[in-house]
Amino acid sequence: MTTNENAAPIREAVGIFFDAQHLKDALKDLLASGFEPEELGLLASEQVVARSLGDLYARTNESDDSPRAPAIAFVGRESVGETGKALGGSLFFVGTSGVMGAVVASAAVFGGALLAAVGGIVGVGVVGALVATIIHQSDAEYLQHQVDEGHILLFVRMADADREQQAMNILIRNCAVDTKMYVVPVERSVPTAALQPVLKSAA
Repeated sequence: MTTNENAAPIREAVGIFFDAQHLKDALKDLLASGFEPEELGLLASEQVVARSLGDLYARTNESDDSPRAPAIAFVGRESVGETGKALGGSLFFVGTSGVMGAVVASAAVFGGALLAAVGGIVGVGVVGALVATIIHQSDAEYLQHQVDEGHILLFVRMADADREQQAMNILIRNCAVDTKMYVVPVERSVPTAALQPVLKSAA
């Protein structure tokens, strides 16, 4: 099942995190400030998620060459019955990094446009090339480089200018670097899964 997202462009702030704890602190602040779980998304290498976010995500048995597209790489630990600090939802395989191997993303990245693109491609390649179908190529190459370097990208979607500044301030306050706004004109059908909450709690 799909739903059409042609009504308005998606505005998302993207912050790059070198440290997983700073990322978790930013998630707590965003949720405490009223941002909804489905407005937050992650993009990182599979290796980094396994190494740095293991308290939030559990691996699945699916692999990046699964015939299911997009294949699920990790599920939030709440969904496997574990308690404590948790992120809900799943991370999906969306491509590869030349250095770090498989790359995973949550449904909210670019408002679901990234998963929609993955769903229409057989044999997903370097993730930067896929992202370049959504944003400017130079920006896509930069984000690919950050993933190659082992960093975690946090995406925050907002509906108005006031929320935009608030999101940017929270990211910067929690040590995100090169924080930037992206405007994504969505002209495709987005999988229903892309509209489901990605985060349940970061407390």
